[in-house]
Amino acid sequence: MISKTSARRAGMIVTGAIVAGLGLAAPASAAAATSPVACPATCTATVQIVGFNAWYQGTVDNTYAASGLTSWIWVGSNKQGGHVDYYLQGEGTMRKLYNPAGGSSSTVLSKKVVTFRVCGPNYTGGDACTPWNVPATS
Repeated sequence: MISKTSARRAGMIVTGAIVAGLGLAAPASAAAATSPVACPATCTATVQIVGFNAWYQGTVDNTYAASGLTSWIWVGSNKQGGHVDYYLQGEGTMRKLYNPAGGSSSTVLSKKVVTFRVCGPNYTGGDACTPWNVPATS
């Protein structure tokens, strides 16, 4: 069994390496300090907690089209539940979509998603989050 101190160090080192190497995962505090990442209208972001073999993933599809609906958002994970934080076009309130442990959730929206990030437990007492992603809206 890994001690809590060792696990915390391992998680932070691995998470930091992922941020520096791929830009895919970051502790919540680091994610807030990074620049937003532009992505296509259909965009997927993933947080990986390598030392604990856990991942959290979210997808935004701003090309979704149905009567009165213009966007779709999904969040899933392989272990504990995570969430996606997002903002809709023309609104200033952050929304959240949660998923159950080891499962997924999705919803369709009447407005485009203008920014989102994926977060989940980092196994050391906080959340790990991707940087904010900015999917194309046209």
